[in-house]
Amino acid sequence: MSFEFLKPVSESLKNKFETAEITRLFKRVDFYEHVSNFDFSYYDIAILSIDDARNSVKPNRHQVDYDAIRESFYRLHSGSWKSEILDLGHISQGESVEDTYFVVKNIVSELYKQNVVCLVLGGSQDLSFPLYRAFDNHEYMVNLTSIDTKFDLGSADENFSNHSYMGKIVVDEPYNLFNYSNLGFLTFYNAQEEIDLMDQLYFEAIRYGELHKDITLVEPTLRDSDLISFDVTSIKASTLQDHQHTMPNGFDGMQACAMSRYSGMSNHAKCFFLSELQSISSSQVFNELIAQMMWYFLEGYHLRQPEKLNSENRMLTSYKVAIDFQNDEYLEFVKSELTNKWWIKTPEKFLDNNNNKHALLSCSENDYLDACKGNVPEKWYRAKLKGYF
Repeated sequence: MSFEFLKPVSESLKNKFETAEITRLFKRVDFYEHVSNFDFSYYDIAILSIDDARNSVKPNRHQVDYDAIRESFYRLHSGSWKSEILDLGHISQGESVEDTYFVVKNIVSELYKQNVVCLVLGGSQDLSFPLYRAFDNHEYMVNLTSIDTKFDLGSADENFSNHSYMGKIVVDEPYNLFNYSNLGFLTFYNAQEEIDLMDQLYFEAIRYGELHKDITLVEPTLRDSDLISFDVTSIKASTLQDHQHTMPNGFDGMQACAMSRYSGMSNHAKCFFLSELQSISSSQVFNELIAQMMWYFLEGYHLRQPEKLNSENRMLTSYKVAIDFQNDEYLEFVKSELTNKWWIKTPEKFLDNNNNKHALLSCSENDYLDACKGNVPEKWYRAKLKGYF
């Protein structure tokens, strides 16, 4: 087991909250200590920070002060949450990057096994790779979503880095990747070859411009996501008040917090990863924004509403939309009267290809309304072209 490599949260930080009000987040969190037979299954969420950005090709603006981020986070007031939260502390960089990957994979894999949701503060975004590989041996196909201006697929001759990690995930065995989605890409930051490859692999990608007009478009994608990797350098410079951050266009603070909340609400989400913190200049504004994104993820988790997506659930209503009258072909949509969420049904053999996951794809009401106008939802069409059904 790799938990001996964890560095618990410092006593000096905890001492700052000795007289804190009972409503502060600090009072709702337990802190990991090195003891034998620690029962992780008691907890719903585990917080973990990782200090390794050696595979990053982005500028290293500062040594991340995780204590300062935690201090901003623990000073916030908690909601009326019932979840049990554990702060595991910190993983320092190993002798090699591979050593860090090994420790991250082993720790997070055990947390997945105990059904503990992970809230991870990076390191560089290539750490998405061990977070993804932590699903190995879980007999689980992974939906991975990156919130990023770039696809990070890289090229065949490119060294492994935070700009090529997704390419390695796609080709690396065992093949656990079921689908990859990107939220927020900017066309001018991605080579045409990468854009073409996303189309050829039938991966999902939503431009930042579309999300800027309607951030709720991310919800169906995040609802189906197991691992969400958020590159914080996709947040625009004016929001971070960082004149060295060359991102004039990007997400603002409210959009970042909204996506964090949607991520927490996803019943599938096992890991929410905030990466590339070292690429932003240190400031109190930055620490507060990361703390608030963490808060919104926890708020989203509290709002989770598990639903049985089967015929036994009387809160589900089915709507059928004809797409080929001659061949009696139709699309079947399902709406939850409890949450007002929508799904589109797929044929039964789709279920087998996704390793016994339910045969429903998350969608929006607009997808249903478009289908009524004769437009087949893009997500359904991409899945069909993949050969899943």
